Amino acid sequence: MKRLDSRVAARMLSGMGGMVASCVLAAAALFAGTAAQAQPTGRVITGYPAGGVIDILTRIVSDGLREQLGQNFIAENRAGGAGRIALDAVRTATPDGNTLLVSPIANICIFPHTHDNLGYDAIRDLAPVALVAAFDIALAIGPGTPAKNLEEFVAWGKANPKLVSFGTPGPGNLPHFFGLLFGKAVGIEMTNVPYKGSPPAISDLVGGQIPIVVTVLGDFIGQARAGKIRVLAHSGATRAKSLPDVPTFKEIGIAGLEGGGWYGFFAPAKTPAATIERLNAAVVKTLATPAVSARIDSLSLHAQATTPASFTKMVHDDYERWGKVIRASGFKATD
Repeated sequence: MKRLDSRVAARMLSGMGGMVASCVLAAAALFAGTAAQAQPTGRVITGYPAGGVIDILTRIVSDGLREQLGQNFIAENRAGGAGRIALDAVRTATPDGNTLLVSPIANICIFPHTHDNLGYDAIRDLAPVALVAAFDIALAIGPGTPAKNLEEFVAWGKANPKLVSFGTPGPGNLPHFFGLLFGKAVGIEMTNVPYKGSPPAISDLVGGQIPIVVTVLGDFIGQARAGKIRVLAHSGATRAKSLPDVPTFKEIGIAGLEGGGWYGFFAPAKTPAATIERLNAAVVKTLATPAVSARIDSLSLHAQATTPASFTKMVHDDYERWGKVIRASGFKATD
């Protein structure tokens, strides 16, 4: 048998090494793919139907988690029970970071004070992960109300106390109690007229069937730009890009009406702190993406990044703040 030339042998060994390396890399890729497939599909649940603002935010969060964590997350709508069905599904889920909730402030900080038989304790049963977006509350008047600004409106309201009724998207929600808080701040007794959502309330405002509506600022934009209603003020810290001519309550000098509502991201209680931090980091990175920020801004919302600790404090503060307002109003919902 002929002895191989040393250079030929070296080339053969080198080739074999390349083949081994390729096999190792292929095996590693296969293992990684198998591991990714082994991860359970996560769910980000909201208690409201498709097509609304909170549905859009839920899908933004789901897409962000998928991109940032490399795990599949799907948005799931479990409408019904004013958000209670979705919240119950999350609070009873395994606290492993795979079943999550996007909720408005009402379910967490308002309803526990207005309903006796909710079936959940939001403070005890959920772990705050991150704030997703904040919204401002605004007050608007229709064409039949003789006022050009908030000062004139207050003077008219004091002169015509029996006419000061205000429409809201429903009883026992944030606009309802915000309207009562506004009336107290300016010395007018305001009577709430609940509607089934903002659109019918604003329609009656345009038609002159009701003089005032209090609801989310973004709901007023179309009719305000068309000149059919006049938004007098809103609860934001600064003027809104969507309606730059509308002042804030703070700017006018009415204290205690700063801040509005929010949409937050929650996990079941007892979810490990490390999992909460990982989910929070994914949401914060998602909100910092220019395309996502612009999309949220187009909804007249404010994308805001928070830590789990700061969002937890916000939840507790708002729970106490609105609890005092609701108790003072004497309101109780029929469960």
